[in-house]
Amino acid sequence: MASTELSKQDKEAKPMIKIGHYILKETLGVGTFGKVKVGLHEATGYRVAVKILNRQKIKSLDVVGKIRREIQNLSLFRHPHIIRLYQVISTPTDIFMIMA
Repeated sequence: MASTELSKQDKEAKPMIKIGHYILKETLGVGTFGKVKVGLHEATGYRVAVKILNRQKIKSLDVVGKIRREIQNLSLFRHPHIIRLYQVISTPTDIFMIMA
C-alpha cells in the first residue's frame, strides 16, 4: 500500500521559483530595495546574481530615477572588473536584474 503522506524532506523542500530561464536559489543578501538571489540558468547551469527590486519600495523611497540610471549604466559597461547586466525582467510587482 503506497503512502500518500509527504516525507519530511518533501515538506521542507521549497517550491521552485523560476524567472525567465533562471531558477532562483538561495538568498545572497538583503538591502533597502529588495534582495539578491543566486540564479541558475536552466539549459546551461550558468550561475548568476538576480537582484530583485520591489516596485512599491522603490516608489515609496522615491528612488525610481536612481534605479533607471543604475540599469542604464550597467547595460553600457563591458569590463572584466565590473559586473555585467545581462537582462532586466519587469513584472507588475518587481524588477529582476540578471547579472554576472
